Amino acid sequence: MIRISQKPNFLVILTDQQRLDHLSCYNNNMVLKTPNIDSIAKEGIKFTNFYCNNPICMPNRSTIYTGQYPSVHGVTTNGRNLPQGSNTFVDILLNSGIYHTASFGKIHLNYFGANSGRFQNATKSQEFAHSRQYSNLTNYSPYFGLDEVKLVSGHGPLCGHPDYINWVKKKIERDPSLGKPLRIKLSNPDNMIQTKLNISFNTAESLVNLQVLKHKVPEELYSTTFVKENTIEFLERFSKGTYPKENFFVFCSFPDPHHPFSPPGKYFDMYRPEDVILPKTFNDNHKNSTEFNRNHYNTTIASEGTEKGIFPNPKDLTEEDAKSIIAASYGMEKMIDDAVGEVLDALTMFGLSKNTVIIFTTDHGDLGGDHRFFFKGPFLYQGLIKVPFLIKVPNGQTNKDCNTLASSIDIPETILELAGIPIPDFMQGKSLIPVLKNPEETVENDVLIEMDDDHNNEKTRTLVTDEWRITIFSNHGDLYNLKEDPNELNNLWHDNSFSDIKIDLLLKLFNKTSNISKSVIRDCGF
Repeated sequence: MIRISQKPNFLVILTDQQRLDHLSCYNNNMVLKTPNIDSIAKEGIKFTNFYCNNPICMPNRSTIYTGQYPSVHGVTTNGRNLPQGSNTFVDILLNSGIYHTASFGKIHLNYFGANSGRFQNATKSQEFAHSRQYSNLTNYSPYFGLDEVKLVSGHGPLCGHPDYINWVKKKIERDPSLGKPLRIKLSNPDNMIQTKLNISFNTAESLVNLQVLKHKVPEELYSTTFVKENTIEFLERFSKGTYPKENFFVFCSFPDPHHPFSPPGKYFDMYRPEDVILPKTFNDNHKNSTEFNRNHYNTTIASEGTEKGIFPNPKDLTEEDAKSIIAASYGMEKMIDDAVGEVLDALTMFGLSKNTVIIFTTDHGDLGGDHRFFFKGPFLYQGLIKVPFLIKVPNGQTNKDCNTLASSIDIPETILELAGIPIPDFMQGKSLIPVLKNPEETVENDVLIEMDDDHNNEKTRTLVTDEWRITIFSNHGDLYNLKEDPNELNNLWHDNSFSDIKIDLLLKLFNKTSNISKSVIRDCGF
């Protein structure tokens, strides 16, 4: 039973590219332990069948903000900005007059690097990570409904944005020793500080070709610390009555875990590759895969979001290589868990925990060695599309698992209903309130995942049910029985004995996609 006697606050903790099985509340059979994130599950509800609606950052972030499918809000891949003026649930919270809205860390509703290259008329981003482009920033306020924003863009040591650089300068001003490993002086111009942060690793190191970077950025100046400290400072200000609003909504949004795999300081060597357990499918030879996946396995195709020449070759990748990548990812994830612990402690210390809804989720997963693949791309295996979702509601259910299908598109409607605010007609998900009252309830019979991948020139549409995953490519298809074949090793697309099931699922997929289309007014150039 949910009994909220007053409007709740909201703390939404977001990560990027977080595998569900890299949290110990979902998988305790690994050397990495995440007790602080796990505590949200113990004090709330853990969803075991939760999916992203697009396995790339910008599209799924835009879905979380708008409550619309990527084909409707228009951000179907990275490098296409969500237009300013788009309706978001954060706008609705802000316009209610009740909530002070804030975000600290990654936002990624605008691209922060080069676009996909297919569009000549690129729209200026408000989140550029490159100092040479800072003059393009116009500081929209509110930013997609956010009253208060402190941004960091990019990943690992390759981060930027004026908010982040100014924070680095203040940290070094208080403690000059932090700048010494990078030879940063306060007299350096911002672009030089940016450069020194971004070239803090040796490109000749043997693991660089795996995107495992040992760098000189100290823990105190790393992006995870930026997010943690800004979030905690906000909570302290709010607890002191600094803001006129009675309630807050805040994103605590970490750029990690994401390639390049680059945990700072002690976190780099915290986990040994030999202690890593590889996914069961690591040695899949793709004999039963979709042709597209098989071709990717047999050749080196640069997946979305990677730099040319820095990409683990799925054909030649050794077990030792894969374990080195995962061990480095563990280091980033452990640093995040430590940071989450400090944020949760601050929430309690400042007397805010009893009336705050806490949500933990991620943009999307990571292939993470599944079927010998890493990162993301149009390979819709479970490690990429099934993501963690934890929610703790004041006076709500505790230490419960929920097996109903749900997805990122359901998040904004759930938040609005918890806030007692009407859900607008333009949203296309479902509120999870029935599940929060009774975790055995069902809210969805299937989940739609849309992906346009410009880098591989492939468009996919996926439908997931409790038993099946069906994915259509341009010229191929996936059909997996998730109950009988949870590791997705046996593609049944060409098996005629499953033709009736395939037709039924294709009809459901067609009906789902054909019923969501809405015209969208774009204010960007493509």
